[in-house]
Order: sequence, then C-alpha cells, then structure tokens
Amino acid sequence: MNNLKREEVEDAYKWDVDKIYQGDGFKNDIAEVIKSTEYLMKYKGVVLKNANNLLESLELDLKISKMISKLYVYTVMLSNEDMTNNKNLSLVGEIDQLITTTNEKTAFFQTELLSGEYNLVLKYLSENTKLKKYSFYFEDLFRSKKHILPLAEEELIARLNEILDAPSDIFDLLNNSDITFSKFKDETGNIVTLNHSNYSKYIESYDRRVRKTVFKKLYKSYTSLKNTITKCLVDNIKVDYFISKTRKYDSPLQMSLYNNNIDPKLYDKLIKTVNNRIDLSYKYISLRKDILKLDKIHMYDLYVPLVKDINKKYSFDEAKDIVIKALSPLGDKYINDLKQAFSNSWIDIYYNLGKKSGAYSWGSYDTKPYLLLNYEGTLNSVSTLAHELGHSMHSYYSNHTQEYQYSGYSIFLAEIASTVNEILLNKYLYSKSTSKEEKLMYLNDLLESFRATLFRQTMFAEFEKLLYEKEQKEILTEESIAKLYLKLNKKYYGKNIVHDKEIKYEWMRIPHFYTSFYVYQYATGIAVATRIASDILGKKEGALENYLKFLKSGSSNYPLEILKKCGIDILNDDTIDKALDVFEETLNEFIKIYNDK
Repeated sequence: MNNLKREEVEDAYKWDVDKIYQGDGFKNDIAEVIKSTEYLMKYKGVVLKNANNLLESLELDLKISKMISKLYVYTVMLSNEDMTNNKNLSLVGEIDQLITTTNEKTAFFQTELLSGEYNLVLKYLSENTKLKKYSFYFEDLFRSKKHILPLAEEELIARLNEILDAPSDIFDLLNNSDITFSKFKDETGNIVTLNHSNYSKYIESYDRRVRKTVFKKLYKSYTSLKNTITKCLVDNIKVDYFISKTRKYDSPLQMSLYNNNIDPKLYDKLIKTVNNRIDLSYKYISLRKDILKLDKIHMYDLYVPLVKDINKKYSFDEAKDIVIKALSPLGDKYINDLKQAFSNSWIDIYYNLGKKSGAYSWGSYDTKPYLLLNYEGTLNSVSTLAHELGHSMHSYYSNHTQEYQYSGYSIFLAEIASTVNEILLNKYLYSKSTSKEEKLMYLNDLLESFRATLFRQTMFAEFEKLLYEKEQKEILTEESIAKLYLKLNKKYYGKNIVHDKEIKYEWMRIPHFYTSFYVYQYATGIAVATRIASDILGKKEGALENYLKFLKSGSSNYPLEILKKCGIDILNDDTIDKALDVFEETLNEFIKIYNDK
C-alpha cells in the first residue's frame, strides 16, 4: 500500500476531512469571517462603553476565531493527505493570508479590552448575566495585564519579532538544512548517509560498531558548527531576558510559566525530587551494562533495547482490538465513544505517496478530532495509535463539554491523556505475555519511557535553569556551556558509564532549548499520567470518574486546578515520587524475571 497514490487508497482507510465542507460551505465561511471582521471593527473605541458592547464584541471575536480555526484545520489536513497537491497547498496559502489580514484588523479588540479596568468588567458581568460564562476568560486575561505594555511599545516589539526570533530561526536552518552528515557502513556493510531520521534507528543497533560510529559522526557534524550554534543559544537566552525584563517578569522562567499560572516552585520540586532518587538511574545503567555484557558502558549504549523486538506484525484490525481491550479500564462510556474513531472516519491509516510523515491528532471545535497515522503494523505503530487516540479523546470530551472559549487545553496538560493510554497499553500487553522474552520486552519499553522522559527531560530542565542563571553572571562560551552540560550528565548517569567527550555537546542538537523552559512538562506529564493510570488500574475510589472530569475540563481553569479534579496536587503531593516508585518496581520486576531460570 506504500506506493499507492492518494486516489488509489480505499475510502475505508481514509479520514473524511473532505466532508468538513460541502458545496459552497468553504467559500461561505470565508465570506462570513470577512463580514464578521468588518462588523467587529465597528466596536473599535467603544468595546467597554457598556455591557452589551462588551458581550457583542467578545462573541464576535470568538466567532471569528472559531471559524478561522475550522478553515485552517480543513486546509492543512487536506494538504497533509498529499503534499504534492498544489490545489490544496494553495488553499492553505489562501487561509494563511485570511488569518494575517483578520488578525491585523481585530488586534484592537484585546488591546482595547485590557486598556480598561477589571473592576469595570466585573461591573458589566453583574449587569448582564450572559457575560457570566466568560468570567474565567476575563480573569485570566486581566491577570496578564501588568505585563502588557503601552500600545506604542507593543507595536515596537511586534515589529521586532522577526529580529527577536532570529536565534531560533537560524538554529532551525542550521539543524534542518545546513548541517551535513557523513556516510558510514551499516550492519550489512551497505554505505548509508547519516541523517536525523535514521540516527534514531542506528543508535539502537545491536551492532556496537554501528551505534558507536553514528554517535561519533553525529557529534562531529554538530561540533563543526559549535561556534555558530553557541551564538544562537546564547542570543536566544539574551532575547528571553530582554522580553522578560521589558514585560516586568522576575525572570524568563517566571515568564514561561506565567501563561499557565504555574508556580516556579514546581519546576524546582521536579528537579529536587528526581535528584533525590537519582540512584535509580544509576541502578538502571548498571543493569544495562550487565545485560549487554559490556566491560564498560558508553553513552552510545543507552538506546539499544535490552530485549530484542519479537518482530510481530499486527494488522490494523488487530491493533484496534488490542487498543480497545487495553483501554477498557477507562470504562464502557469511554470505549463506546472511542469506537467512533474507527466507525466514523476519524483516522487516516496508511501512508500514500506525498502524505505527511509521522502521526498527530488534530481538529477544530466544529470538526471531529482526527488522527493522521502512517501505520506500519509494528508494536510501535500500535502504541502510536493508542497515544494519538488519547489526544483525540481528550479533545472530543473537552469540545463536547466546554464552550469554545474553554475548549482548548494547555501544553502542560496535553501529553497526560496520551501517556495514560500508552501506559495502559503497556500494562495490558505485559499481562497477556506468555513468554519471558515478551514480558521483558514490555518492561524494557516502560523503563525506557521513564529514562528518556522523567530522568532525561528533568536533566534538560535543570540545564536550562542553571544556564540562564549562569548567563547573568558571566559571558557564556561553547566551553563553559559544554562544561556545565557534562557536569549534569555525570550527575544524572553516574560513575558506571563512560561519559564520552562528545556527550558534552548534546545540548547543541536539542531544538526545545529555543522554546525556553518547555521540556519540564514532559517530565511532569509522565509523572501525572503514571499516577492516573496506577489509580485507575488499582481501582482507587473515584479515580476513573475524576479522570473523565479532567478530560472534559479543557481550559475552564488553570492547569494545576484542573489536575486537582484527578485528586492530584502535583505542587504539594507525592505524584513525582510515586512515578519514581513505579520505575523502581518495574526495574525490580525486570531483574527478577531476567534472573529466573
């Protein structure tokens, strides 16, 4: 099926994105956006004149936003079906232009709204009951008012955006276009050119020569650009300090966490908690060394699976059946709703020529929560299906429970539902395993999820925090950054591994460092998901009902408050420690089964 053109793929294997708009619906929505935008502009200068003006202008602004979201999702997903289809690509361009024009014309609304006093808005809320459903919307908006600059300064920063984005943009060009990788011999002696995509494959090779070679060649390419990449990262830090100081934040860390109303104490707690249990990382490294029968374990030995994949292939129907059974602890209602994904054309299953690679879950408030897959029948494909269904069900419940203004959910919460599904799948497959090799394989998968997410992403988070603090005290250089990174690498991986000289440059290839203080959310996400999955599987009273409330909450409150619906107060409870307990239990279970004769 991989060589089929889009039109040759059976409809049963495709999503029905083309049905989002029928007849003249697409053109009519564009016309309605233009018409509503012109109507909204009539409120310029009088948004806060009275309660009715506030209500009418706000609902117009939300209506425009909702319609544009639908138009954008429709055109982009159509183009993703076949990225060589110029007709669909031109539709994306048309909507991009509509968005730009609309944003320019409607930008006054929020500026004008924030120019007023919150007490006046509260007065209007008491006068017009129809405004009350927007109470949290206004609370959240005005919470940021002290960080909004006078109009002239906001316009100046807007004009500077392209310049301020330069460090990140230059790194993207270096990382995706300009960097060149050399060739090497694979396991069978074939000459292969290294790239970002196949590195992840070959670093897992059971042939140690191969994984060592690609490791060294990868970092040789990055260090050839070390001065430029260092300049990009340092300038990106300077940009963050400039913006945070200009907007009157205490620090870039506070600025990054402010939108989600996350207390920076959580960031520190994550680092401290993982550091307190860092011996678990050392124990896992030692286990790797023993099982791989290595005299010395190196950084390039971290990714090779401890147990060879059983290489079983799963048809999509088999994957569907496995996922439904694995997620059955989430209850009959959840499963019945989830089955719509298979019966109601949510999923684009197989690759076709020109189709976008990878996988995602996406949609708008007025569409299905679609899934794009490139299903290949592997265990990883089954896991990806479960993962993306987690996102889609989160969106499904949020969209069906919340009104548009509260239907989205923050990045801080986004990976929780998908990771819950992955954990439930892993636990189900483990419970159904009949051989020692299978059990070890699933335990290894879970251990690797923790190593790569809870431990490694926390190391990244600590590196960012220390690096930003260091920038305020001294001039950062490639040498000082590499020294800091190596020190942390030694702390997180311990003395039982060889800290190859190349690893001190790992920071050079991490794109997330250009979205400051972002990566910690991966670590908190897996910690929360582990707690939720454990509570549900353990049949803790109220756990399932609370989780479903969480899925339905959207952005109706701040993320930490929404988590409390699951009985989780991650800032003050032991959720992160409990996740580390699960890692320890899984590690001990692996050792026990491995040593069983």
